Amino acid sequence: MEWKKFKKERISLNYTVMLLPHSQKKPIHFKTPVWTFGLVFLAILALSGACLFFAGSRHQLAQVQKEKEMLEQEWELLTQQKQLADEENENLRQAREVQAQELQELEQRTRNTIKELEELVEREDQIRQELKMQDILTEDDNGDPGPEGEESALRQGASTTAKGTGGVRIASTALPRVYAENTASFRAIQAELSFLQNSLSEKTGEYDRYLTLIEDKKEAVAAEKAQKQALRVAIVSNARQYIGNAYVYGGNDPHTGVDCSGFTRYILGHTADVYLNRTAAEQSTQGRAVSPEDARPGDLVFYSNGRSVNHVAIYAGNGRVVHASNERVGITESDMYYRTPVRIMNVLGD
Repeated sequence: MEWKKFKKERISLNYTVMLLPHSQKKPIHFKTPVWTFGLVFLAILALSGACLFFAGSRHQLAQVQKEKEMLEQEWELLTQQKQLADEENENLRQAREVQAQELQELEQRTRNTIKELEELVEREDQIRQELKMQDILTEDDNGDPGPEGEESALRQGASTTAKGTGGVRIASTALPRVYAENTASFRAIQAELSFLQNSLSEKTGEYDRYLTLIEDKKEAVAAEKAQKQALRVAIVSNARQYIGNAYVYGGNDPHTGVDCSGFTRYILGHTADVYLNRTAAEQSTQGRAVSPEDARPGDLVFYSNGRSVNHVAIYAGNGRVVHASNERVGITESDMYYRTPVRIMNVLGD
């Protein structure tokens, strides 16, 4: 009896539901157990939570979709920039090859010009020797040279003319013919000598132009080499200024946190305008492989976990590297052989 009373008073609750409260009809009364009310309340609470959860998930999904579209646009832009960078690198490589070929041609032409100059000088010496021998034939009996003396000697019917100090004598009847032959030979030699002197001057000027061009080429190559060296120094200097900053997996900015490949991508992109892929494994396929002995500051040093490339650092010279190591250490400078390098790549194109 007491249980029924308890059940009636405690377990069951009376509820009054007024439908159309402004009407004249009698309100509706009904009873429901406490557990039924609790289930209904929990069901309403669960339904509300589910609605909020799905609404939040939908909003988050929309945000993710928006971020995905932005990333796709950024990826497309980076792909275009990479293509432009590859085209520019290819054009620079072809220009360097053409420059090197032109320099070789200039050096070869210079060697040819030097050889021609030597031949011209040798021929000039021969001609001068021949001229000295001809001058001997045009001397008069007193040793005074000159065509006027010879013509005077012919008019006076001189019977002989001296040739050197050996006393070689020429008959007076043969003297006009010898004089004519010597005069023609002398003029021909003078004409050839004048031609050779003009050729020598022309070749000398051409040789000087070649030397100027070669010096200009060498200065341009030296200036480009100095510029590349300064760029490599700047890469290492910029990398070292972030030592001590945080390591964040997937990070792209060393000011707020960055991982190893994000660090190299940021430094090379902002210092040398070199596009690098996002991961260390992808970066290890870019550029030209070099040996540890030929590594220069600014090259990339790659490390492996035994299966694939999983870490990258910037070579700083003297066997040192700057890299975003891990979350405990952050960005730091280490010995290059703190792990065994598996690859070193030159991504600057020099």
